[in-house]
Amino acid sequence: MTVETLAGDVSAAPYAGYARGREAEQLAHGGRDHLAPVPDGEGDPGDGPPGRPVIGSAGWYYEAHEDHGTVWKASRGKEAGWDVVLDWAPYVSERLVLIGEDGKSAGRYYTITIGADTLTKSLSDLRTADGWNDFSDDSGAASRAIREVLINIITDQGKRLPRTPVVAHTGWHRLPVAGLTYVYADGRSYPSTGSVRVIGAPEPLRQAAAPLERTATDEECRRAVDDIATHGWASLMTLAVGARSLAYSLRPVSAAFVLDASPNSGKTSAANTARSLLLTSRPHAWPPVPTKGMSSTATDIECALDFEGDIPTLLDDIPLTRASSAAQMRDMEKKLELVIRAAGNATEIKGRRNRDLTARPANRIRSIPVIAAQMLPPTMQESLYRRSVVIYLSRDGGEVDWRWYKSGGGQSLTVPLRTLGDRIIAHLHALPDADSYLAELEKQAHERLSPHVDAVLPEPGDTMDGVITAAAAMLSGLGLVAAVTGTSMSDLVDVVAAPLAASLARQAACMDAQSTAQDGVATAVGEVLRRAFSRGRLHIRDEKGVVRPAVSGQVEQDQGLVRKRDGSGWEGKGPAAYWLPQRGPALGITTKNLNMLLKASGDSRVNCYVDRSLPDALLQADAILRNNSQKDRIASHRVRVGTENLRLLLLKPDLIWDF
Repeated sequence: MTVETLAGDVSAAPYAGYARGREAEQLAHGGRDHLAPVPDGEGDPGDGPPGRPVIGSAGWYYEAHEDHGTVWKASRGKEAGWDVVLDWAPYVSERLVLIGEDGKSAGRYYTITIGADTLTKSLSDLRTADGWNDFSDDSGAASRAIREVLINIITDQGKRLPRTPVVAHTGWHRLPVAGLTYVYADGRSYPSTGSVRVIGAPEPLRQAAAPLERTATDEECRRAVDDIATHGWASLMTLAVGARSLAYSLRPVSAAFVLDASPNSGKTSAANTARSLLLTSRPHAWPPVPTKGMSSTATDIECALDFEGDIPTLLDDIPLTRASSAAQMRDMEKKLELVIRAAGNATEIKGRRNRDLTARPANRIRSIPVIAAQMLPPTMQESLYRRSVVIYLSRDGGEVDWRWYKSGGGQSLTVPLRTLGDRIIAHLHALPDADSYLAELEKQAHERLSPHVDAVLPEPGDTMDGVITAAAAMLSGLGLVAAVTGTSMSDLVDVVAAPLAASLARQAACMDAQSTAQDGVATAVGEVLRRAFSRGRLHIRDEKGVVRPAVSGQVEQDQGLVRKRDGSGWEGKGPAAYWLPQRGPALGITTKNLNMLLKASGDSRVNCYVDRSLPDALLQADAILRNNSQKDRIASHRVRVGTENLRLLLLKPDLIWDF
């Protein structure tokens, strides 16, 4: 009897002919016997139940193979028998055991075949209806009771299979048996033991990580590094960041790397130089496959960063301009806050809890985040700059020869850079003490960089010390490049050191300006408005919109008011500010009118904002009251003044007057 014939007879009850077909089936499936039936009692196996009993589901039996299967249930009635419930059964070919951060088992996955579909699913996914939706041939599995039986069938098969370790992110892992192992996004590992898998790789990333058809020669690798150095120091710096990212788990670098670049200045080409150490875009060489775009949700970004361990990452691209809305500025600053602060503090990106409120593992930064921005938010906190190394690119400044990359230079680097990436991983694996080795490279890089920094920043101050240390740690990646190409680390570092120092000096100036601006915004707003009141360029109205001296204890002139000539009331010039005693108290003014006064003042602390970005700057400076009822308009409030419903900023009055 052939396997096909047997498959056509499985609906018969009792299951006659099972023993006669079993030998043929084992031969057809390579002699695998982990699913061999367990005969019930003595005598002819055909007199017993069909297939294997489903452990945990009394009265159920199954037979599962890659190309067919059946699920039976003991029939109810006086005569013993078995009813066919499903004319298929899930066939399990792999049992994958997730290895947690502590090296212990943290979950189970199974590779399951149902009909034409072979998918890898977690046990937790299989407990939900959604976990079965990707199988197109699972008819009859809609009810929870059937799914519970199918899960028992899957786990029963799984316990008869060897345990295959699986990890939830790429990079370096210390596996229970294999020891230190690097896992690529396409599932390969170094050393190539074949005993570990990675789950959760997006398909574009998995394809980009697949090996190329050939590797580069030593000469090709050295020529590629020379070409990168010749066509812009910023690209060589990003290559250093990428190489150092491959060793992140072995010795972390607690900082982010930011390309602050004008449009069409080559920031993506520079970033892709690092990314190309492990990833090659397919089927087309451009554009590169990013970790995530910065327009993605914060959750998408943190999950992608958590997966890409010890890989040169790329968050591309912060699409801000001077005309961007306040909401867009806030959104980008929130994402930068999550990424940069987690990288700088070596903490979880966002804490997570189980339903019983116990802590559970959260997403972490596992590589040096590389962030490409055509403009950083003007209100980005100085503390985030302290946790970043920022380099500045201009279209024709020579930092990146984007014309060379565009004309084919970038594509010529593909094979050599992939070869360099593999060689660096092998080099790191062979080190007896990777931490000490990397620390020594960082020391050498710092020594080569320091004279250039001292020349442009003779007194860097405490705020820049950490930035300079992080920059040297990133620069030390050129030591890894030099080690696998047989070139001189000092020669490579010297190409980057001077312009990097100049960029660090610019970053220091930006940090000082940001700190001064943030610290002085509230004071400056108070001074501008006080002068505007006293000079008749702004006047007070009460909550009903009536022009009158509404602020108790303040003279009329300090409220921008004078009596009318006929003595019938008060008048004021310029825009109106509304005294709102029931709102804090607070002084309400429209964003447009306030920004007009700030720009007219000439005060450099506050005359640099557009109307859209001003409310957020005032909120960060603690100069206005927060709106807790509208998440999308947290800096302004709707206030009814007389017959009008105005959108106002609510200023704290003690900025202007002493009470």
